[in-house]
Amino acid sequence: MEESFKLKVKRILEDCAVDYLNNFVGRKYVVYSSNFIKNRYYTIDAKKDNYLHLSGVKTDLKPLVFFEKCINGSLKEDDFDIGDKSRKGSIRRKIGVLKIAVNLFDGTHEINVQEKFIKNNIVCSFATSDDKCTLGFILDRNSKPLTLLKGNVLDNPIPVELVFEKDFQNDTILNILHNKNNLSASEIQDLL
Repeated sequence: MEESFKLKVKRILEDCAVDYLNNFVGRKYVVYSSNFIKNRYYTIDAKKDNYLHLSGVKTDLKPLVFFEKCINGSLKEDDFDIGDKSRKGSIRRKIGVLKIAVNLFDGTHEINVQEKFIKNNIVCSFATSDDKCTLGFILDRNSKPLTLLKGNVLDNPIPVELVFEKDFQNDTILNILHNKNNLSASEIQDLL
């Protein structure tokens, strides 16, 4: 028997929530490009309650409760709504790339970026893309995930030159994920 679309959505949301928790929550990523105009760099500081934005589903649950249910595998099909045919198509596209998005900063993706990204009446400070998905963020410092789209929908993509994870307390570089120009640790510190 083939699983229903709603059951498939539930399964993918629960699966991807674990990767989101491991790859985003409690981590700070710095994204740098010498072509940035508005800011020298952007810091990504995702929280648990940002996950709901990436799913496309509607729910009466608080975003944090929704995320916790996804993490512990207790999300029920009646906890969320997939809406009409149009919303269902949007959800289908989002869940098709959600696994990629929650692993976008694992160091294996070539990422492009665009400052001030606007799409479908959503305004983002910046957005990143690996050509399979576009992940939009709000706020300049301590940016939060706001939207997820299938494919590369950046209008003016520029290459990301540096992505690294930094410590929350003292800005120490913990892990360099992408270093296009082979900058040393001291050269990276100078950028900040």
